[in-house]
Amino acid sequence: MIKDKRLVALCTYRIYDPGEFAFITELNRLFRENNCALFIYALNSEIGNSGNEVAETAVFDIIPYDRTDAIVILDEKIKSHQVAQSIIDKAAKKEVPVIVVDGKYENVSTVCFDYAKGFENVVRHMIEHHGARRPHMMAGKRNNVFSDERIEIFKKVLRENDIPFDHSMLSYGDFWAAPTRTATVQLLERDELPDAVICANDIMALNVSDVFMAAGVKVPEDVIVSGFDGIEESFISKPGITTAKCDGTALGQEVMKVLNRLFAGERNIDTLIVPDFIANESCGCPRNTEVTFDSISALNNNFYHHQDDIHMLQEITYKIMNDKDIQGQIRFLKKSLAQNTCVVIEDSCFDLEKNYFFEDVPHGSRMVIYDSYKETETPYRYDPYEIVPHLELFIKRGFPVIFNGLEYMNKSPGFVCFSYPGINLIDYTQTSSITNSMGMAIGGYVTNKYQKYLRDKLQEMYQMDALTGLLNRLAFMDKMADIRENPHNVGRKINIITADLNSLKWINDNLGHLEGDKAISAVAHALRESCPKDALCVRMGGDEMFAFFFGVYDLDKIMAEIDERLEKSSQDYGYTVSASMGTYVAFFDKDLDMTEAFEKADEKMYANKRRYKEMKDNA
Repeated sequence: MIKDKRLVALCTYRIYDPGEFAFITELNRLFRENNCALFIYALNSEIGNSGNEVAETAVFDIIPYDRTDAIVILDEKIKSHQVAQSIIDKAAKKEVPVIVVDGKYENVSTVCFDYAKGFENVVRHMIEHHGARRPHMMAGKRNNVFSDERIEIFKKVLRENDIPFDHSMLSYGDFWAAPTRTATVQLLERDELPDAVICANDIMALNVSDVFMAAGVKVPEDVIVSGFDGIEESFISKPGITTAKCDGTALGQEVMKVLNRLFAGERNIDTLIVPDFIANESCGCPRNTEVTFDSISALNNNFYHHQDDIHMLQEITYKIMNDKDIQGQIRFLKKSLAQNTCVVIEDSCFDLEKNYFFEDVPHGSRMVIYDSYKETETPYRYDPYEIVPHLELFIKRGFPVIFNGLEYMNKSPGFVCFSYPGINLIDYTQTSSITNSMGMAIGGYVTNKYQKYLRDKLQEMYQMDALTGLLNRLAFMDKMADIRENPHNVGRKINIITADLNSLKWINDNLGHLEGDKAISAVAHALRESCPKDALCVRMGGDEMFAFFFGVYDLDKIMAEIDERLEKSSQDYGYTVSASMGTYVAFFDKDLDMTEAFEKADEKMYANKRRYKEMKDNA
């Protein structure tokens, strides 16, 4: 339970489909009356039989099984036995009861539409009410369980009405438009047309009617046509299609009845709902007015809003992908459609040492990068026990909380949570576009950041001396070109310190070249650590190096620090590591001769080197 309400998780697909939307609307109405909260875990892509390979199914991994009182799975929406079984198995471990709608699994309750009875009502209406004697069936796919069942019902009604069946009375439209149109054209080539075409679903019925009428065959005057499953287009089309509808409202009521029985302790409940038969113009009956003008208007509004939304989201996606930081994403989202929305992603997306979308990165903690309920534009973490931020507000509202999985490059970096203060078809339609855009935007952003990281690494490798980690000569020349182009540098004080390792030949000859490299690195380290952080420290080659920086500094003090660090290295290595140094100070302008400046610093450095050598020879 959550906040004293029973939590029910609904696992489904395309929450904005009219039948699905009607089911959710009715279920939530009943939940409010029965002290339940509805959390919807929704897919936006049809995953089919390979759903376990689709990253979007990760949305089901965030179901809080330990706090969920029941799970409802719309099996015909998800269309993946593996995914549904995984949810059922996880629920069983926590002893959470499961209802599967239109699917058969062990140790669960089921609510199924009686498709066989519903289709039989349509066939009987065509043959017994309208007296068709030359009926033809447009079946679905060969060897499909639903199509085969409907073929057997067709044959059964024919037998009971003394109409002999032969295989010429059967075509296959594969439940879809193109194959149906091909099969209908083949019917038109026959010497005699059937007087009725009974289709296994509405999509096929719509296309049969369209092909017939385009060829001059009138529906229903010349041939009557029927469909099955009651999609919205069947009622809007001309002629309206005779069908049987799996009513979402009735499904919501039946699911609520089963849930109450489960909460009372019953288990493994099985119930059936007969689809509503709806006669319409395609069979010669009067036009059905089930879809009102308001419904069509809402459909139009939804379409035009969708066009506007796509344009806006494309622009937002591009901006987020190319922005420099998370805060940039927040700024764009604040101006977008993403109201009543939280976007949660994995921390590991921003670990630039690994490529989240190409490497096997383990799941870790999550953070909220966008929250329309919060004034702050700073990403933040929340207590995972709360499931989502503002859980108490969402539960108090009494409307569904919707979860969509983000997806990019077949990986899921997080999820989007929607909590609208009501149930509106346009809002629900937008969830898919927003989620897809956020997945693309965040994925593109992370990929761009990683590519920049790699470019910077390559640039660093190109610019850095491998032994010392200092800049190389070419890198310094590039940076000096930028310095000269910046007008703000004119008049600023420049400082140059040159350094040259003492006795490198002696170290190489007596201790080996590895020790010589160590000594060179020690001088480089001392130079870099003693100079200001923004100094350009450069290895010119061999044991020669220098530092270049702006500002007012005590160079004698800096050189003393270098000497102190080298004394420490001498103690660690067991032999003397020291450097001769020279300095030069001037005011910068575009005409400053840098070669001359370094020569003057080198003059002092070589003078110090000669003194060091004389002292050593006299010692």
